[in-house]
Amino acid sequence: MSASRRDRAFEREVRRVFRHFLEPGARAGTLPDGGIGLYGPRGGKPAIKTEQTFWSLCEARDLVTAGTGDDKGFWRPSEAGRAFYRRLVAEADPFGEQHRLMGTRVLRDAGGGEARLPVNEAESPLAWLRHRKGADGQHLIDATQFEAGERLRADFTVGQLTPRVTADWSAVTASGKRARDPAEIADHALAARQRVNRALVAVGPRLSDILLAVCCHLEGLEAAERSFGWPKRSAKLVLQIALDRLAAHYGMTKASDQAVAATARASD
Repeated sequence: MSASRRDRAFEREVRRVFRHFLEPGARAGTLPDGGIGLYGPRGGKPAIKTEQTFWSLCEARDLVTAGTGDDKGFWRPSEAGRAFYRRLVAEADPFGEQHRLMGTRVLRDAGGGEARLPVNEAESPLAWLRHRKGADGQHLIDATQFEAGERLRADFTVGQLTPRVTADWSAVTASGKRARDPAEIADHALAARQRVNRALVAVGPRLSDILLAVCCHLEGLEAAERSFGWPKRSAKLVLQIALDRLAAHYGMTKASDQAVAATARASD
């Protein structure tokens, strides 16, 4: 394999692994078979696995740092690793980075609170799909799929799970009123994180990757395809399947779909 191909393969694996590794509380440890597993803050089974050879390259490039104290025997992402990942994501979607116009939208999350969510006013990937139609005249994603994706992103942001954007915490409480007690905010964020975790587990490991990329990190479909090494024009179908499973997890029935569709038509 040529040096350029090795570099592209390494960068592709960095995008795949660090998308999970940069989540709050994540750390990496050696598996019994010699590979590397990424664990969430509560431990348990590794959420994702990678090869020792890849990890050795990450250490050589100072993308990861060895833990101390309670973290001894584990690794955390270094500042250089965070910066490298952000650069790779930006390079994977240069058009999106150039044309992204960030604003805010107030959404009510599943816990009854409100959050000011960062949105791309030049259209998020889900909004783009929702407002475009295919050759059959139907929207590329339906109202229920769109609502499910937005609900996941609401919990993702309220739970402060993304390193790329920051929620307006002054507006988030369990009652939807302005927060005054930091502990109340922490409890609300923890509940949101638990809902995100349950949703991603219900959808499954492969499908959850595309949901995180598109719904939560606002990556375009082409950028996601390059990140995952998928064939061109495959991400849309995978995303549709993932959104269907997500909607099923949320209990969005056909009746609720009709209600969501009526709301969507009113806002079109």
